[in-house]
Amino acid sequence: MKRLSRLLLWVPMAGLVLLGACGSDPEPEAVAPPPPKPTAAAPVDETTTFAKAVGDGKPGAAVNIRYEFAGKPALGTPTELDVAFIPSVGVDSLEATLAGMDGITLAGNLQASFSAVEAGKPYRHQISVLPDRTGVFYITVSVTTHIAGSEVGRTFSIPFVVGQPPLQQKAAPAKDEKGEAIQPMPVQETTKKQ
Repeated sequence: MKRLSRLLLWVPMAGLVLLGACGSDPEPEAVAPPPPKPTAAAPVDETTTFAKAVGDGKPGAAVNIRYEFAGKPALGTPTELDVAFIPSVGVDSLEATLAGMDGITLAGNLQASFSAVEAGKPYRHQISVLPDRTGVFYITVSVTTHIAGSEVGRTFSIPFVVGQPPLQQKAAPAKDEKGEAIQPMPVQETTKKQ
């Protein structure tokens, strides 16, 4: 019986010694992860809040135009206009000419030229707009893009309102001899047999 009790004592002791021997190697040092690489922040497109210029109706323009006035255009007060030209893929360079209409005066460089342009990147140009009267106006922007040795021209409009233009009145209806309004009637065609 003494033999059995020694054996029962010896087995757990041997297990502890073996377990201790397994853990006798030094633990490897924890390697700190490398510091994160600084990432370049995506450039912020400041023209996303700009209005879009109205194109000439032809699809597939090689350039988009966005614009923003520094403030609401007012009679007799010059207002800065910021125009952004955003070329499409394949555009090598572009030129633009800005023109006004009767009732507004444009000041500054009315010609813009950009070479070696990148697709999707806005190229900005500023002019000053001075309204001479109230009304609805537009600025015409004629753009020529150069694509692989070819030229493509497009025209855009930048519309704006100055003051409160008068509402257009509907034409007064025609009157008969008695002075009463003539009511238009739909045309009806009848045929009679003879």
